[in-house]
Amino acid sequence: MASLIEQQIRTRASALLAEGWIDVFVGYRQGATLLRVAPFAARTPAEADRLVWNPVCGPNLVGTLRKYAGQRAGVALKACDACTVVELLRLHQLDRERLYLIGVPCQGMVDPDRVVAVAAGRVTSLVEDGAEVLIGAGNETLRHPRAALLLAKCAGCPAAPPDLYDETLGEAPPAPPAGDRFAAVRALEALAPAERLAFWRQHFSRCTLCYACQTVCPLCFCKECALTLERDDPRRLAREPASVFAYHLMRAFHLAERCTGCDECERVCPEDIPLSLICRKLELDRLEGTSRVAALPFPAPSEVAGEVS
Repeated sequence: MASLIEQQIRTRASALLAEGWIDVFVGYRQGATLLRVAPFAARTPAEADRLVWNPVCGPNLVGTLRKYAGQRAGVALKACDACTVVELLRLHQLDRERLYLIGVPCQGMVDPDRVVAVAAGRVTSLVEDGAEVLIGAGNETLRHPRAALLLAKCAGCPAAPPDLYDETLGEAPPAPPAGDRFAAVRALEALAPAERLAFWRQHFSRCTLCYACQTVCPLCFCKECALTLERDDPRRLAREPASVFAYHLMRAFHLAERCTGCDECERVCPEDIPLSLICRKLELDRLEGTSRVAALPFPAPSEVAGEVS
C-alpha cells in the first residue's frame, strides 16, 4: 500500500506533467528487490504511478537530475539532496528557472544492510510506523527503532534553505536523532601514523580504480578528469599503491569545498571502501579552521612513497 507521501508525490508529478509545467519528473522507482530503489524519470502522467517513496530512498537523485538540465524538470528532494542542488546552482551547473523543486519530509533513511542484519536476511516487508520500522521477517513482524537503522549520513542531517522549494509535501517530521558525523574521523585521528597507514592500505588494496565513486558523484561534473587513468594504463592495470592513494586523495581535495556529504561514492563502491571518511576529514578541518597534515586519517604522501619503495 502506498504511503501518504508516496501518493502525494505521484499526484503532484502527474498534475505537473499533465499541465505542461515540466517535461520530466525525477523520483524513485522500486528496484529489483524490496530494499532497493532506483532513480526514475517519469515523462507522462501514467508513468508517475511508478514513483515510490519508502524508508530506503537514500540515493541522491541530483546526479540523475543533471542529465535533464536542458529540460523543465521536477524533482522530489530530501533535505540532504536539496543541499546538493544548492551547490550545483552555486556552481552554475543547474538552471533554477527550469526546475520545480518539491520538498519531501524525511526522518532519515534506513540502511538496507542493517535491516538485513536485524531480519537475518528474511526481509519480506518494510513499513514505517512513527519512530519505529516494522520489518517483515518470514512469518513474523519485528518492531525496530528507526534511529538504530539509519544511514550514517543521516547523523547531523543538514537543513535545506526554507526558500529553496517551490512547494513542500506533508508536515515537517521530527529531526533525525542528533549524532556526531565526524566520530569515525576523530577515531582515526587518534591512531598513530603507522596504524592509519595500515587502515587505508587494507581498504585501498581492494580498489580496482573502477571510478564508480567518480561516476556517481553529483559534484564530479568535469567533462575530462586529470585524475582518471586510461583503461590500458599500466598503472591502472597494476593498481600501484601510489596511483590508488593519489587518485582518492586528489579527488577528495578537488571536492573539498563542494562535497555535501551525500555518501553516494561510498554507497556504490563495489569494495565497500569508507570513502566518505576522507571528505569528512577535510570538512572537519574546514569547520575548525585547521589543516593538520600530521593528523590526517589517511597517510601523508611521504608515508605512501615510503611504503611503495
